[in-house]
Amino acid sequence: MLHQFRLNQEHDHNRKHEIAIYLFLSLTSIILGLIFYTIDNYSEVFQLVNSRQLSPVTQNHENPNQSNTKLKHRETIGFLPSWSIAQNAKVHTEYLDQIIYFGIGIDETGTLMKIDNVGNELIEWKYFYGNEFKNIRKSAKQTNTKILIAIKNFDNVSIDTLISSDSNRNRAILQISRLVNDYDLDGVNIDFEYFTQTDFPTMKFYNQFLHELSESLKETNSESIISVDVNATAVYHDNAYDMVKIGDVVDQVIVMGYDFHRPISTNAGPVAPLDSEGGAPSLLQTINSLRGRVESNRVILGIPLYGYEWQTYTIDYASKTVPDSGAIATYKRVQELLTNRDDLQLSYDPVSQSPRITYFQNGLIKQIYYEDDKSIQKKLEFIKENELAGVALWTLGYEGDYIEPWNIIKDFRTNAL
Repeated sequence: MLHQFRLNQEHDHNRKHEIAIYLFLSLTSIILGLIFYTIDNYSEVFQLVNSRQLSPVTQNHENPNQSNTKLKHRETIGFLPSWSIAQNAKVHTEYLDQIIYFGIGIDETGTLMKIDNVGNELIEWKYFYGNEFKNIRKSAKQTNTKILIAIKNFDNVSIDTLISSDSNRNRAILQISRLVNDYDLDGVNIDFEYFTQTDFPTMKFYNQFLHELSESLKETNSESIISVDVNATAVYHDNAYDMVKIGDVVDQVIVMGYDFHRPISTNAGPVAPLDSEGGAPSLLQTINSLRGRVESNRVILGIPLYGYEWQTYTIDYASKTVPDSGAIATYKRVQELLTNRDDLQLSYDPVSQSPRITYFQNGLIKQIYYEDDKSIQKKLEFIKENELAGVALWTLGYEGDYIEPWNIIKDFRTNAL
């Protein structure tokens, strides 16, 4: 009996020893697995950073306004102004998801502006219903390109009077909705641009106007699109736009990512700088300021197919400009200049990702800050890195007959993910 008891004791002891060894080996296996998994993933991330596949914009901080699901398609939008139609601009509908006709004005009473003070038809209205745009719309149907109309007002007092009055606001919504329905449009783009900062009542009334307009359009057609244009530098300030409310109401927020420098600027500089030094405004600052306020899958970045040309006092970067010397330099104009002259000094700023031309004309110094294929490509990469909803081109026709920008757009659309 005692012998059997000792045998049982030894058996129990051996059993416990085996269990302990088993647990030790199991835990060791789990720990080693975690270590190798971590090393493997760290190596993967390190390789991505080294190969610059991770965005330099987003890798240092989370992007709370990004959607949890990746976009399967990014929109390509083109603004088509009446003056481009007048010049018989070629419109590549096959590369566009939307064409926004620019545009029909609206006055302080909420009335769409079709005629001038003496009863003559305004050119914007005439080209909207004219045969040229009808043909573009026919072509757009064949490529499933949506057609929107831009409704514009650039006067502070007029905008305030329009949106703060119930009757004016209702008249505007009724006329816009009828226009969309009568011409079988796919939606509307609102381009109300303030030239000073707004106040709380204005923001409240503007939000109300957008909300009521959206309800009216979607009551008739749930697929109707409403987009809003916002100035790139104005979105920094909460007292310029209530971006949180706007982002909740509209389908797309088009950030006008251009005119950081203008013809009247006292210093020459890039029209659409990706980044900047010394805290100067840039596209990076603009998009960062929208984080947490507007979902990235609603943000469209507007980019220019133009630059500006100034007479300057020196050949230096950011030189002082001669007053009243600023003028637009379209993509077409710059390409023709590059072809026809061999005395141009070319440079490229790696911070703003913007090209520059310096040359002499009749003894005067001229500088052009413009967009070329490289800078356009960089902006499209920026859109992908920040998981924005797409790109809007201002404006169709500025590229002339040059196909190079469209080849870049084609690649952007093909490799959207």
